[in-house]
Amino acid sequence: MTVTARAPLLLCALALAAAACHGDPDSSSTTAVRDMPATPQVVDAGPAQPPGMIWIPAGTLRAGTPTNKTPRIADEEMAGVDEAMGGFFIDALPYPNEAGAIPTTNVSREQATQMCEKAGKRLCSELEWERACKGPENTTYEYGDEYGKDKCGTGVSVEEGARRPTGDRMACKSGFGVREMHGGAWEWTSSSWGRGRRGDLGVLRGGNAVAGELAGRCANALGRAPTQKSPVMGFRCCKGDANPNKVELAITTGRALEPQFKPDSPRIGRAARSVPGVTLPDTGNFFITSSWTWRPVPNEVLTLASGCAKYEKGGRPVGCALFAFRPGEADAGVADLVLAGVPADVGIGEMVLAGDARHVRVRGLLSQGGLYVRDVTYSYGRVGIGDQRK
Repeated sequence: MTVTARAPLLLCALALAAAACHGDPDSSSTTAVRDMPATPQVVDAGPAQPPGMIWIPAGTLRAGTPTNKTPRIADEEMAGVDEAMGGFFIDALPYPNEAGAIPTTNVSREQATQMCEKAGKRLCSELEWERACKGPENTTYEYGDEYGKDKCGTGVSVEEGARRPTGDRMACKSGFGVREMHGGAWEWTSSSWGRGRRGDLGVLRGGNAVAGELAGRCANALGRAPTQKSPVMGFRCCKGDANPNKVELAITTGRALEPQFKPDSPRIGRAARSVPGVTLPDTGNFFITSSWTWRPVPNEVLTLASGCAKYEKGGRPVGCALFAFRPGEADAGVADLVLAGVPADVGIGEMVLAGDARHVRVRGLLSQGGLYVRDVTYSYGRVGIGDQRK
């Protein structure tokens, strides 16, 4: 088969060379030969490829989700940290790595490890799994940056997805060619849950959930006891030298909502003027009526503020806004990011938690008298501000 496959290429090369020797000035083949580089470029395809496995070349994984992308789970994912990784092989499909087969499930992490070793392979680490999923472009989903539920069949219960035979969703493929990393069963990895707590948990990747946009991301993970078995928990294998890279995420907490007694007025003013859909008079000043530090979940620190750009004679405010933003880190080159903002009426009297840390109720004064209420909610990195009501 090798000789047959290469024969047309060899004949073509001989024909090109012959055209060059005969000096045909009108031959496009002559030009092609003359313009060829003296030293052909060699693409590193890695070691000899084991059957049914995909080579993942050495490169950089942008681990987790950057703070300017959503959805994002702040206390479970690295903030888009670059990790240099060596090359390795990974199974093209979940174990048993056969198109048309129902993935093997109901195994503990140790059993998955043993089954990989019996096949002359090993269990993948979670960051190797993520690297294989994100591909060379470090996309959010294996197929790109925009969520498409039909690509991998996500957005349904994992119980439904885990019973489906593999190999029929050709669009569910990473940039490296690894297939169906989402849409079916969760997959054991060799990693421990290095996220500041519960280090005794093992890590699974992939899987499915009704919240497909969230669960279908390459950065998403699940922590479970390594001894746990379930009809929705399977695995796939890797081969080659294991990468030592780990998820090491410190967890920071604090009061869910607390007033800023000395707010950063210039920063808040700049944020107010970048609120989408809100036009503020360019007076150079921004009068803060209320400013609070909001920690809706661990590892997430936001500023929730309101204010006005100026006051008219008689004390009536102009250009008022209510908004939430994530303060950046100037030293790291991360700019402030406005997450949500709306026009506001006069000012904010108080902000209180409404049930849990992810829900804040804002109360303020109407310019024509009376009170108004708005609800502000946080969901996986996104902030929503509800309609104003009395």
